[in-house]
Amino acid sequence: MLRALREGSPGRRLGRWLGGLAMALAFALVGTRLWQGGAWGLIGARLDVLLPATLAGALLYGLSGFLLSAAWRELLGAERPPGQAAGYHAVYGRTQIAKYLPGNCFHFVGRQVLGRALGHSQAALALASLLEAALLTAVAAGLALPLALDRPGDGALTLLAGAGLALTLSLAAPRLLPARLWPGSGAARRAGLPAAGRLLRALALHIAFFVTAGGLLWGLAAALGAPAAPPAAARCIGALALAWLAGFVVPGAAAGVGIREAVLMVALDGVLAPEVALALALVFRLVTTVGDGVFCALALTLPSMRINAK
Repeated sequence: MLRALREGSPGRRLGRWLGGLAMALAFALVGTRLWQGGAWGLIGARLDVLLPATLAGALLYGLSGFLLSAAWRELLGAERPPGQAAGYHAVYGRTQIAKYLPGNCFHFVGRQVLGRALGHSQAALALASLLEAALLTAVAAGLALPLALDRPGDGALTLLAGAGLALTLSLAAPRLLPARLWPGSGAARRAGLPAAGRLLRALALHIAFFVTAGGLLWGLAAALGAPAAPPAAARCIGALALAWLAGFVVPGAAAGVGIREAVLMVALDGVLAPEVALALALVFRLVTTVGDGVFCALALTLPSMRINAK
């Protein structure tokens, strides 16, 4: 798998070029808004409220990472009944921070390597990663759909993200999924897909993660003086899901940096003042980055002796 990620191909080079262009445009949008001013003054004026809200948000976002690791454990249950939950949380939390490395794929590589200590095969780990990506993107697209239908401009962003996802999966799947796991192979029949119950539990955990993250975005918007009515909460959840989806499908965007901030600003345009939307995007990036660090730190406290193959 590591070798496949290093190999170059015209498709991968095109994907990296398009990803670099998308990141440049995103940073240009964010930089333009910063140059126009207003965001830093707003943050400074409400720092007494934002500081505790940011710290609490980072802690809650870090804890929400356990929803993702619990879903990953459910998806790995296709191969054999999973072991103690602590081991899966430890592996997932320790590797999730690697998404900040250039390439936005090394958290998957890390789980492919460390996951072997849990007693799962490389094939099962690769299949679980693909299923996780599929479920997360499906949930994000579903939560972003009402926002897209309400605002044609956001609908275009959703279509663009969906096209990027299709391109990414078409380029990555043949390299990430072993040939012996393709449909019809003996290994695929033996490993199989997770039972419906496990898939539904994983789906529910992914929904809970996005709702929690969207709720945090709403809380930070309220701390910046934005409307706190329930429609604003639904808008924030949809905008968060759309921003996550865009950041996920852009090749090479480490943790979606720049991409998600730009999409959040566009998605919340007209709902929040431009300086509020920009300040919210910047503060939320701080919350998620620190939160991922909290998740990793908590995972490191889990006893490594529990990460053992049975």
